[in-house]
Formats: sequence, C-alpha cells, structure tokens
Amino acid sequence: MSRVLKSTQVIIDKSAYKLTSSDFIKHEKKIESISKNEKSEDRNIKDLYKEIEEIKNSKLLEAEKEAERIINDAYEKAKQIIQNAREEGYEKGFEEGVREGFEKGKKRADEIISEALNIKEEVMKFKENFIVDIERDVVDLVIKTIEKILNKKIKEDYDIIYGLIKAGLEKCAFTDSLVLRVSPDDYEFALEVKDKILALSENVTDIIIKQDKSLSKGSCIIDTSSGSVDSSIWTQFNQIKNTFEEILKGE
Repeated sequence: MSRVLKSTQVIIDKSAYKLTSSDFIKHEKKIESISKNEKSEDRNIKDLYKEIEEIKNSKLLEAEKEAERIINDAYEKAKQIIQNAREEGYEKGFEEGVREGFEKGKKRADEIISEALNIKEEVMKFKENFIVDIERDVVDLVIKTIEKILNKKIKEDYDIIYGLIKAGLEKCAFTDSLVLRVSPDDYEFALEVKDKILALSENVTDIIIKQDKSLSKGSCIIDTSSGSVDSSIWTQFNQIKNTFEEILKGE
C-alpha cells in the first residue's frame, strides 16, 4: 500500500514494515545450531523468541512514528495554508478577498487533514494485521524449533522412550496384562527395560512387547483389555501444535 500527500510530499509505504524472510534467516541458522549444542537448547529457544519480539516491537514503533509524523505534517501544512489565505486577503484590501481567500485556504487545509487521518487509519489497520501475522510467524518458528529438538533427542536419548512408556502405564490402571507396541528402532531398548517397567507397575503382571512398522521412532502405544493409550511423543507434539493453531484461528 502506498499513499501520497502531494501538498507535503509525504509518502507512506507499508512494505517498509513487512517482516520479510530475510528477518528470519539468522533465526533459521540458530535453529540448526541447536542440534549441535544440547546444553544450550533452552537458552537458544528463549533467545530466539526474545529476538523475534524485538523485531516485532521495532516494526510497530516505526509504524506508529510514521503515522504521528504524517498527522503533524498535515496540521502544520494546513495552518500555513490558512495563514497564507489570510495574508492574501489582507493584501487585496477587500473584505471579499479576505473571505474568499480564507475559505479557499480552509477548504484545502481540511482536505489535507482528512487525507492524513485516512492514512493514519490505514497505518493502524496495518499495525493490527502485522501483530496477527507476527504471532503466526513466532508460533510457526517455535513449533519448528521444538520439532528439531525432539528429533535430535529421540535419536540420542533412549530414556525418552522409557519415560513415554512409564507415562502411558500411569493411564492404564486396573489391568494385569498389556501389549506394548513400539517402532522397530525402539524395540530392542523396550525389551531391555521390560523388567524395570514391570517393577514400576503395581497391577501389571505381564507385558508383551511387539514391533509395529507403522510407528516412527519415539512412538509408543499400549493396548489393554479396556482400550489403547497412545503415549507417542509425536502425538503429544501434534496436540500442542493443534492447540496453538486453534488459538490463532480464534483471533
């Protein structure tokens, strides 16, 4: 959007306030670096979010300053036009000239002020849309970051699988036997921790562990006589992702 105040040569361009892909390049690189330094993951996510917030606030401040400048310039120009009209009328020395000059100048001044107010309104609308857009960008970037961290963790840390199985068992009370389905990549580890799992489960006396080729690494489904519990890390991740998306849709 580009609007021009010809009388003052004031130009406002919304593209000046767009958050382009180049603004996120350094953040994409930072996401990639997270997988190289496990200890800095939490700090990197917080820093990443902080930097995005700073970009957002900077862009909004620019928009607000531009809108304020446009209004101030318009009012100053309007005052000058009215003053010139008065002087023109006095120089003619006729009452009619004063009246016509003043009315002409006032009309032009009102037009300038009206146009400036319209531009300010457009800047404010842009500001509102910008906030919504940047919130979506932030959510997408955070989700992408979490996804990369989860992929890294699942590949390196088998304790995550154990934690998922344990969490799933806590939802399977009042059952003495169950079937644990895991991905082929997690099968051997699940066998290794079978006795440990049984020791943690008061009511479970037998666990059958099966490979399920349809499951990806980090997935875990527990089948009991009363139903199944999906304790997969990607199921939980998608639930969080869907919650964020629903919140954004409601805005």
